[in-house]
Amino acid sequence: MKKVIGGLFLLPQIILAQDTWRGIPYPMNRWGVSIMGVKQTEKGNLTDASISGEIVKGLKLNVNFLEPEDLKVDADVQIVKVDYFVLPFLNIYGIGGKLKANVKFNLGVPTISLPNLPSFPLKKSWTIEHKSEGKLYGGGALLAGEYNRIFSSIQYTYTRVEMEGDVATKSSEIGVGRIGYVIYRDEKFSITPYVGASYQKTDSSISGSIPGLEGVNYQFQMELEKITPSVGFFTNINNNFTIFVDYSFGDRDTIAIDLGYRF
Repeated sequence: MKKVIGGLFLLPQIILAQDTWRGIPYPMNRWGVSIMGVKQTEKGNLTDASISGEIVKGLKLNVNFLEPEDLKVDADVQIVKVDYFVLPFLNIYGIGGKLKANVKFNLGVPTISLPNLPSFPLKKSWTIEHKSEGKLYGGGALLAGEYNRIFSSIQYTYTRVEMEGDVATKSSEIGVGRIGYVIYRDEKFSITPYVGASYQKTDSSISGSIPGLEGVNYQFQMELEKITPSVGFFTNINNNFTIFVDYSFGDRDTIAIDLGYRF
């Protein structure tokens, strides 16, 4: 039994120390660190929207939007990533960074509720814009393989986001599938263009105060869930430097550039 337990403790060390796994070489240096910049514009759906507060002392206001329309999110993100090849086809990573977001809500026509008065709808739709900054952290895994220069991969990333200014984004999940072809490779340089599709789901609760109306606050529940196509390329230089460029388009328009160093 002691031999079995000892072998289990040694197994990760053996795997981490070797240059190949069952004769399969690792595609590049095992450790990597990179910086990534992401600019994203995304359209989504509001699932719930309400406004409440005191417009004057003792007079409470409640506004409900029975059929909220849509939202648009513009975000700029800076990320640092550290990754490691556990196996030649399996890479795991952790990420951390910061972001700036501008959210524009098209709320539709509101229904107003005041004390001792019947509810009544307004004819004009409401639009609210919110800006905030925050931080993010998370991690994920990448499964990849190559056959006759045909490259394919599946990637999953889970992220938690904490925003300033009473904006609370709970979580974000992103799944990406890619297939590409190594159009050039020698000992010092390779380039692999690809096409792919990504799936992103974000559940968020957003709250804040309405400018010019002290004591009146809003709270929105939104859901972003989209599948979008993507194109890009990956370049490896001297087995140490990497360049990754990805562009997604459709309801989620994203450009991401990743510059990395492997050791």
